[in-house]
Parts: sequence; C-alpha cells; structure tokens
Amino acid sequence: MIEVKASENRGSSRLKRVSRWVKLNFNRHEIWAVKAAQKVPLFALFAFGTLWIWFFLPMIPIGILSVVLLENTGFLGAVFSLVLGLGGLAIVSPWFFRWYFICAGLMFGRTQMAKSKENEVSNRLKLLEDTKAPS
Repeated sequence: MIEVKASENRGSSRLKRVSRWVKLNFNRHEIWAVKAAQKVPLFALFAFGTLWIWFFLPMIPIGILSVVLLENTGFLGAVFSLVLGLGGLAIVSPWFFRWYFICAGLMFGRTQMAKSKENEVSNRLKLLEDTKAPS
C-alpha cells in the first residue's frame, strides 16, 4: 500500500511539474510576443499568431476524437462536437479578442493596452518563477 501511494505522489508531482513547465513557457512566449509586437507594431498580428501553437497542438487529439465521434455515433457525436466546440470558443474568445485589440491598437499607435498586457504577463511570470517547482 505504501508503494502505491508513493507512486501516485510521483505521478501527481510529475503532472504538476509538466503543468508548471507549460505555464512558464507559455508566459515567456506571451511576453516575447508583446515585446516583439511593440518593436514592430505593423506586424503585431504575426507575433500574436505565434501563440496559436499552444492551442493547436493540444487540439489535435480532440479534433481526431470529434471526427471519430461524428463518423460513428451520428447525431449524438454531432451534439458532443457542437458542445465541445462552443465550449472551446467560450474559453478562447476573450483571450483572442484582447490580443487582437492590443495588436490593432499598436498598429494605430496606441500602446497603453500592450503595456498593460506586458505588466500583467510579467507579474504572472514572476509569480511562477518565484514559486518552487514540486519535486
């Protein structure tokens, strides 16, 4: 019994480390995108576009599952895919539109939203870097 609990702790600890690694690298990438967008405002949308890899890669298995469900379960699969898609849109839309308005603002010479986003992400990154990684 003790060995099972120890192995469960290692598994959850590993999951926490991976989760922390993803959060750290996503925030580092996000702060890079904000700084790159501020340096070359005309191409701000391209800097923002590099962040989409963090969403597309994890969505590949979900997309495959959705296609398999659509082919094999008919109406129930369609409803599940619809709910999954709308839920994903509800989660990603606020993040997307905030970034879009930041990029559009930079293209028109407004830097206030970008500076606010940079401060927000740098504070988040500092908190993540200050917390000790689970061992």
